[in-house]
Amino acid sequence: MTFLPPLCSSPLAARFFKDVTHIYTDLDGTLFAPGGRLLAAHDGSPSAATAQALVALKQAGIEVIIVTGRNLEQGNEIMRLLNIDTFIGELGCAVQEGYGAFAQINYELGDWENIILADGLAPGEVPANTTPAELILASNIIDRLVKEFPGKVEPHILYRVTREVTLMLRGNIDCERAERILDEGPLPLQILDNGVIHPKNHTLVDCPEIHIYHLMPKGADKGTAVAADMARRGLIRSQTVAVGDAIGDMAMGEHTGSFVLINGGDIESVVRGYNQSQDSLDGSGEPGGSGGSGGPSGSGRRDGRDGYDERNLSNLPESFGSLFVTQGKTADGWLEFANSLLDAKT
Repeated sequence: MTFLPPLCSSPLAARFFKDVTHIYTDLDGTLFAPGGRLLAAHDGSPSAATAQALVALKQAGIEVIIVTGRNLEQGNEIMRLLNIDTFIGELGCAVQEGYGAFAQINYELGDWENIILADGLAPGEVPANTTPAELILASNIIDRLVKEFPGKVEPHILYRVTREVTLMLRGNIDCERAERILDEGPLPLQILDNGVIHPKNHTLVDCPEIHIYHLMPKGADKGTAVAADMARRGLIRSQTVAVGDAIGDMAMGEHTGSFVLINGGDIESVVRGYNQSQDSLDGSGEPGGSGGSGGPSGSGRRDGRDGYDERNLSNLPESFGSLFVTQGKTADGWLEFANSLLDAKT
């Protein structure tokens, strides 16, 4: 069934978007058309509409901030091409301000900030000439996961050598079981499902659906990175909106005024998966999440759900902003969102 009224027909969109000055958006499956393409519509036909929307948003004084699983090497060129100034990569773990010779790079390491990673260093300090990703590799936790799930998980080699904080795996595994294995390792780690991919070559066995997983510091995610960025800028929730298509993207909605879910097909499974991840983090069966100040949260968020099926929304954290869903998929859905936001500004 339809989870929520499409964004384009929601009378509440203008209300929640009118004060927005900053957009936090995912790339693949969200802003980009399939194949990571900017100059294409969802069906693959040539289109400059998304690029034109980015220009219109910049002209309207609205800043677009990329929050993605992609690495900083990719981000440096994406920032140039899209004419943006901030790139939050590796699912919130690596942040770059500016590019080229003017780039400033910081890590968001979650629970690692509170532990000693090597003798003689302060908590959260990474050894010189070493990246967090190299520390994860040295822990041999990937070999343990491959042994525990034979034929069901393997390294996603494509991006392994260019990542600084997280490592990528692919396959189809029970993430709760994987988390228990991670808890036995020397580093506080988590595994995050970032959606379905379609690799041409792999060695997986009996995996009708292949997911991309990020092995990353526990306590770090897109949501905590967005919260930190908002704090640095002095933003309140009503000034922000997040856009994404996957379970990992929804963590941003705990901190922004509203969250736009790009229609990728089974919308309810994305929300359900997000709720389950919150339950496992909390450990008590109650959804977790932290609140924010200002903006359309609290009673405003509940107003944003009027007319929706509350049975499908009741497990969302209390901190979660108003939820909208696009009618279009990937780039088409992002364009639908951008136009709704620009309309709200007129």
